[in-house]
Amino acid sequence: MAQGEELLIAEGSERDRDGLRKLFESEGFVCTAADGITQAQDLLRRKFFPVALIDLDFGGTNEGLALASYIEQHSRPTRIVMITSRRSFDAAVSALRAGVVDIVNKRPDQVDHLRSAMSLALDRYHSGSKDSLLLREARAVLDDAMRILVGFGRRVYGGEGSSGAGFKMKPAILIIDEDQAFLQQAANLLTAKPWDVSVEMSGGSGLDKASTFQFQIVCVREELADLPGQMLLRSAQAQKPTTLGLVYSEVGEGRVERYEGGQSKGSDTPFRGAQHLVEALSGMVHELALVREERRYLQAFRAEHGPFFKRFADLKARIDSLSG
Repeated sequence: MAQGEELLIAEGSERDRDGLRKLFESEGFVCTAADGITQAQDLLRRKFFPVALIDLDFGGTNEGLALASYIEQHSRPTRIVMITSRRSFDAAVSALRAGVVDIVNKRPDQVDHLRSAMSLALDRYHSGSKDSLLLREARAVLDDAMRILVGFGRRVYGGEGSSGAGFKMKPAILIIDEDQAFLQQAANLLTAKPWDVSVEMSGGSGLDKASTFQFQIVCVREELADLPGQMLLRSAQAQKPTTLGLVYSEVGEGRVERYEGGQSKGSDTPFRGAQHLVEALSGMVHELALVREERRYLQAFRAEHGPFFKRFADLKARIDSLSG
């Protein structure tokens, strides 16, 4: 990890000091330890350390903050990680304000956290600033690389001609309407569709049905006798946020309105009747199919290239976390 980077360990306890030295020498650091403030300051004057590991109570309660302040004044590029054997909210806030990268508890179960904090501190030293040109360029290249790879994955695993698969889906659709004549018109148009369509003729029964079963799409007439259509649909989507919704109103003067997550996402006016509703449903089904295809090929792509995706995600997270 450290490739011979110099590390200053400021720790008053001999046992802890030796343990930290062994731990970070095994990580590749060249460790220099100090057992007091004067010795630590003398070392900082004579040698540059990219990273310093300081006990919060080095030399006395909260005296590690004084050493952190000294480093800020005399060795600004040095990145600091602080360790502590006690909880102190005020001290933690002061340390973070002083530019400390992280504060880690002195417990055996926090060793991995400490390693990660030291790795982050070293990354921040090398990067200089989260807004550096190098980091911005690295982010852009990584994003472009992922877009290119996903594009290849789509062609390899999804197939160039799979976009028409939307009309081969069999989604579960619920229609809630009291108008039997309208429902009959819609039924005549839906016979040619390979969809699983359920019908309820009141708001109350429709809401019960939507709450009980998993529907990909719920469409409801606004003018119901017992419940307003918008309220019904919002209630259904509050319980199942992934459900898509359509609210339609009077033919000729009304509109068909799309809902996602309980929020209107646009409307089409005027509402032309059953044919208009079936067209809107066809568009939603097509969208659902594209999403399903996207998930399918991405899962296949990730399954085959899992180690690469993990390395990519870890590197991207490290770059995004860097700050000056």
